[in-house]
Amino acid sequence: MTRLAIDLSLPEGSISVEVDGKVISSISWNRPKLHAEVVFSQIERALNLAGVKKEDVEEVIVSSGPGSFTGVRLSVSVGKAFKECGVKVFSTTTLKALKWGYESLGFNVFPVIPARRGKVYSELHGTETDITPEELFRELSKIENPLIVFKGELPPPLAELPHLEERAPLSTKLLLIPEEELSPLTFHYVRDHDAKPQCRTL
Repeated sequence: MTRLAIDLSLPEGSISVEVDGKVISSISWNRPKLHAEVVFSQIERALNLAGVKKEDVEEVIVSSGPGSFTGVRLSVSVGKAFKECGVKVFSTTTLKALKWGYESLGFNVFPVIPARRGKVYSELHGTETDITPEELFRELSKIENPLIVFKGELPPPLAELPHLEERAPLSTKLLLIPEEELSPLTFHYVRDHDAKPQCRTL
């Protein structure tokens, strides 16, 4: 099976291609304002590097947020374009993909990504939230064996807690998540936006 994973929700956009359970190609770039301009050429490039054609893609997984409002909307829109072509499309949250695989280490894992306005996106008590670094620090200080897994910069005082920077492109993490843990193609916002569309399954 040929699977394509796409993440445009973070400043680092990425595309990965998996063939028969093995990641064959992965491309990333850190120019968030250009995601819309380069995503389709980067998909083409990733497929070419993997030696497969668009027609070979049987399944697509996209990140559905939280993250940049424009990036999340673009990720889901690209997924919708593949769905219109008859491809099976799934989504999962950015935070779920970021922390995937680390919980087996014996830590309580907390994914963290930038949220602007002096906040970060994270997960507390099973709920995704936007929260100030100071508030999150206070909450995590009460928890046994916390481990922060982050993308981007880790603001103080969170850097005082055990932490690990995820260096792998998020699109490769999307490919690790079993199908039964994925969701239908859906926008997933934590923070309201003035131009936010209705959250619904596409």
